[in-house]
Amino acid sequence: MKRLVLLCDGTWLGGDGARSGNVVQLARAILARSAEGIEQITFYHEGQGNGAALQGLGAGALGDGINRDIQCLYRFLVHNYSKGDELFLFGFSRGAYLVRSLVGMLRNAWLLRKEHEALVPRAYHVYRTKWHADADNALRFREAHSRAVRVRFLGVWDTVGALGIPLDLFAGFDADRYNFHDTTISRIVEHACHALAIDERRKPFAPTLWNTRSDRTRTEQAWFSGSHLDIGGGHHEAGLSHPSLRWMAEQARQSGLAVDHELIERISAQRREAVVHSAISPAMRLFGTADRPIGTGNADETLHSSAEQRYLRDKRYRPRNLVQYLERDEQIRLPL
Repeated sequence: MKRLVLLCDGTWLGGDGARSGNVVQLARAILARSAEGIEQITFYHEGQGNGAALQGLGAGALGDGINRDIQCLYRFLVHNYSKGDELFLFGFSRGAYLVRSLVGMLRNAWLLRKEHEALVPRAYHVYRTKWHADADNALRFREAHSRAVRVRFLGVWDTVGALGIPLDLFAGFDADRYNFHDTTISRIVEHACHALAIDERRKPFAPTLWNTRSDRTRTEQAWFSGSHLDIGGGHHEAGLSHPSLRWMAEQARQSGLAVDHELIERISAQRREAVVHSAISPAMRLFGTADRPIGTGNADETLHSSAEQRYLRDKRYRPRNLVQYLERDEQIRLPL
């Protein structure tokens, strides 16, 4: 048995680059072997461009890039998976969309046996045609070519857009083709964690939460102070990204992943600045702004202790959505 760890980066818009973000920092902290001697193979995938570069693409090129990226991740598993292996998947922003889509592909098409690797495009078609996972066509394909797998851990930072993509930013994009099938957590996932940004207000970047509970999946969705890029680590002043990095690493550890926690703590010591960055440029105002509702859906949502501490410590920190959540649920006694 070994662990296959896929880490997928890439933002939809803006940022100082993925190289200092939480996904790459977590990739660096994953040990090659656990204390028990279990091999851990990591695959870091930066994806098709970052930030403003994606906006320069036409709708067709953007869609082609999504197709390639998801199939690349899937093909890595086809080549490397053996029976009994554990799968750990991580992603931020566009990378979160990709790994959540990959889970949907694994649910509908299962994982091709290695001798059928040439059928990866057909497996992707099974996913993208939005057949129900138990439809006859999907069943026949799986039984002939694939094997069922489970995902030990799925960890994402701030999935955004109505169904995974901030569509308003990409005119002419085929939403029906590329949206998630749905936002329900797949039953093939054992433990799913989602870090969410309290202070992100760009309307196209509305969060895509898992909106229903599954009795087969341990699901945790935690809210952190900061904007989209703050919690993913897309700014040079990355102090606000550390709480979600520590949280995600700890949740993955609870599911068996061996992580160098001393390295995580050293990263924390270097990230002293904790400024909430506004992402609302004059151009982005054209798309509108809105507070993200906290704790109003059918989901397992919690407020992370770091956000609570910031609220109690700093009387200037009063985002409306957080105040509404705390007043409604009486989670914290509000300071005068």
